[in-house]
Amino acid sequence: MEPYQATLFRELDTAGVSYVLCGGLAIVLHGLHRFTADIDLAVALDAENLHRFIEMVSRLGYRPRAPVPAVDLIDPANRRHWQKEKGAVVFTFVDPNLPYRQIDVFLDDPLPYEELQAQSTLQQGEGYTVRIASLEHLRLMKQKIQPPRPQDALDILMLEKKLGEKESP
Repeated sequence: MEPYQATLFRELDTAGVSYVLCGGLAIVLHGLHRFTADIDLAVALDAENLHRFIEMVSRLGYRPRAPVPAVDLIDPANRRHWQKEKGAVVFTFVDPNLPYRQIDVFLDDPLPYEELQAQSTLQQGEGYTVRIASLEHLRLMKQKIQPPRPQDALDILMLEKKLGEKESP
């Protein structure tokens, strides 16, 4: 894991943010080989949790990619508007000094958040814990992407193979 990723997860722990890691990095942390540049998070969308999240990413220097204040993410009406009018699925935070460092936060739960969290796994790092979506949930989220991208099709194949290996004796 890259040092900036470890710092992010350490800060998420410290700030008490409720989240589940999804997407490419979650797939990598499950032991599958894949390139990814962003960090995809399902964050509990209650106002208090989002406040903690926004304060934490702001302290780390991340800024919204869109020309809107980060606190606009807290309002469910804004999130619905972005989804309906802009076709947005995530709200992206970027490090202005290193734009390849980006954090994508789902505007709506890709699956019921309580279920995502309950079936997630915890992985220990140096001074932090990462909550990672289950293999099955990662597969389901990838299958929901429309239109599917070539990388999503590959991810689904890898996830199905890994799930099959877990089920075999």
